[in-house]
Amino acid sequence: MPNKNIKPLQDSATKSQKSKHRIAEILSFLDSLSPFELQESWDNSGLILGSPNQEFDKVYLSLEVTCEVLEQMDKDSLLITHHPLIFSPLKTLVFDHYPAKLLQLAIHKNIQLIAMHTNFDKTHFGKYIVQEILKISEFEQKDFVVYLKWHDTLESLCKLLKEKFALSWLKITKSSNPHCQNIALVTGSGGGFVRSLEAIDCLITGDIKYHEAMEAKARNLHLIDCGHYELESYFGEILLPFLTNQGYKAIILDSQNPFNFV
Repeated sequence: MPNKNIKPLQDSATKSQKSKHRIAEILSFLDSLSPFELQESWDNSGLILGSPNQEFDKVYLSLEVTCEVLEQMDKDSLLITHHPLIFSPLKTLVFDHYPAKLLQLAIHKNIQLIAMHTNFDKTHFGKYIVQEILKISEFEQKDFVVYLKWHDTLESLCKLLKEKFALSWLKITKSSNPHCQNIALVTGSGGGFVRSLEAIDCLITGDIKYHEAMEAKARNLHLIDCGHYELESYFGEILLPFLTNQGYKAIILDSQNPFNFV
């Protein structure tokens, strides 16, 4: 007599196989959401580790690839990050060093890596910060830069930013400009925009350098440095609902700020 237990086992295996997703499929969806062709020439967004034909069970989202993030992940999974683990060609793979150490761990656990960096900055990041975090509804985003109006003082703007980002500090450059109405915001490291912005009273960004601050003062431009991590820690929060709506089970893993303030 046939073993009645065989059919349920086959059904279970088939169901398990169908639950897997292919990298090519999610890459296509991510490209429709935020085209990879929009990335800057120096960037490395897209598939960082893996193959379009590989399959995965779960999706994890994080700002960065870190050892702590990889250790929390299940095997045979996909990690989508904002910052690419590899920015430039690698001449060696020494597993005691960064980023080879992380690549070794990812390969060992069959974890595939995708990055959505400057393309995502241009299509989603800035406007999400302004609309959903700062709760400002009137703005315009052009590539990396979000433009908005502020109908109060520089001090009140700083107070809002500290409150919304839960910051105990801000690094600011206060120029001789008496106005603070025309505001530009660039997530991540946007100090390089000081030279190209016109008709702006204040730039909100992160990672401002000393000489960028000096140039801003000469141009009568206020600068507010909220921190790189502080402006971009929302990556998973932004991407999660898009993936959920496509039927992917996505889990946010928080990478920690590498800086401590004492």
